[in-house]
Amino acid sequence: MFLKISLSVVLLFLSSFVNGQEANEPLSKDNTIVLGVVEFPPLVIKNNEGFGCHGDAVTISRTILELVGYKVIVECPPPARLFKRIRQGKVDITLNVKSTKALEDHVTFVEKPFSYLSLVLLTNIHLEGSKTVAAIRGYDYVGLRQELADSDYTFFDMPNSTDAIQLFQFGRTTHLVTYEAPYLYHIDRVTDNISGLTVSMRRDIPTFFAVSDKSKRKDELLEKLTGLFKLSESSTVIEQIQTMNK
Repeated sequence: MFLKISLSVVLLFLSSFVNGQEANEPLSKDNTIVLGVVEFPPLVIKNNEGFGCHGDAVTISRTILELVGYKVIVECPPPARLFKRIRQGKVDITLNVKSTKALEDHVTFVEKPFSYLSLVLLTNIHLEGSKTVAAIRGYDYVGLRQELADSDYTFFDMPNSTDAIQLFQFGRTTHLVTYEAPYLYHIDRVTDNISGLTVSMRRDIPTFFAVSDKSKRKDELLEKLTGLFKLSESSTVIEQIQTMNK
């Protein structure tokens, strides 16, 4: 479970690393990078207006990047648009899983996982006769999409997690493939939820910082983030930050 972490803790964690950077590593005057993330409540929550977003993953990612010397612009487009902008080099860095087909051969991952997410396949027991699945367009779900397609499941793809969850909640599909956190966030905020559900499958999936291979900042981003994360033997970036608060 992704725990709330105050901004002051993140600052404390990173200050020693930033202060220890060699003085002979000047950045160019234009040190702005674009961080692209997709809606993934509660970690990434779309603002009510515009294309902005907020949440723990946004705060921590942005703060890490700012403290290693960058000005950060945050974009929160639908997945398909984000993946296209990463491939074009218009987005420098994102958070994702390694198996996303749309990013294959287009990004380089920073090896320490950012966090682990639970991927689940939910089934409405009242509609078990249908092999229909609500999902997010462009998501491979670590191979699960292909596994289900090979078993003759039909996918109804939506632009984001909220729309996919709502399609399932309205009884339009028998199954929903989703990461657990967005689903729990959604059902906590609505009253009309499906009563008969089973978890047909669960997998814990690591997420990583992924740097666009077309980014002009690729090499220095990888160097700075790798150096930062080597400061601790913690298994994830989040654990590394939490450890500094003990």
